[in-house]
Amino acid sequence: MMQKLTQPVRNSHSVDSVLLALNAARLDERKNAAAFFSSRLEVIACYITKRALTGIEAAEALRLEAERIQNETREMN
Repeated sequence: MMQKLTQPVRNSHSVDSVLLALNAARLDERKNAAAFFSSRLEVIACYITKRALTGIEAAEALRLEAERIQNETREMN
């Protein structure tokens, strides 16, 4: 006697709900990351202005911040 194989029934409404929730979470995470990055840029801009840094000094401050962000990103993985 041959055994009948069946595929699991997928509720498309359920799958759509999960996809919508994932997309909303991704969008929220992007918004949070953009706000965080924007605030860091503002802090660097204030630092550069307050200390009247030269272009080279400002570039170095930006380089240091970029390195800090990269290190934080590596720690998350």
